[in-house]
Amino acid sequence: MSDTMPEPQQTPEDKDGDPTERARRMRALKKGKLVFNRGLRSVPCIVRNLSENGAKLEFEQAYLLPPEFVLQIDLEDFEVTCERRWEEGLRIGVEFVSEKRKVSQQRAQILKSSEEALKDDIDEVRDSPDNFFSRKRVQDEKKKMAEQPVRRTRPTAVDKPGFGRRR
Repeated sequence: MSDTMPEPQQTPEDKDGDPTERARRMRALKKGKLVFNRGLRSVPCIVRNLSENGAKLEFEQAYLLPPEFVLQIDLEDFEVTCERRWEEGLRIGVEFVSEKRKVSQQRAQILKSSEEALKDDIDEVRDSPDNFFSRKRVQDEKKKMAEQPVRRTRPTAVDKPGFGRRR
């Protein structure tokens, strides 16, 4: 082990050489969507961190992304135009190039305590919105009845039709 201390990270500098303050990034795990090609195309993503000036996005698979697109984040009430700044595998860094535009939320997150969630939980075996489980049980019973072997008696000569009989 060495006693050397790691060097402090350099603060970013603007064009004049003056150090600039970098906006604080907050860790996040939110579902997002990149929209481009005038709203005709979208790519799902996960927002890993978020700041006032940009975000880090992660993808499940590789996509060809345009240099500029709109970022929409679930559980947030804004969308923003972004520009790619860096790429590393399935992760990219984006900078917000426009003001955040207010939009209606796509989804809402409702948090409940464990006790409330257990009290409000529906017994799906007995009750479901479309009675799926009741219908399924009836269908299963009908299948069982159909699968059971039926005892058949041997047909007698009287039961047979007269066609092909010797006279």
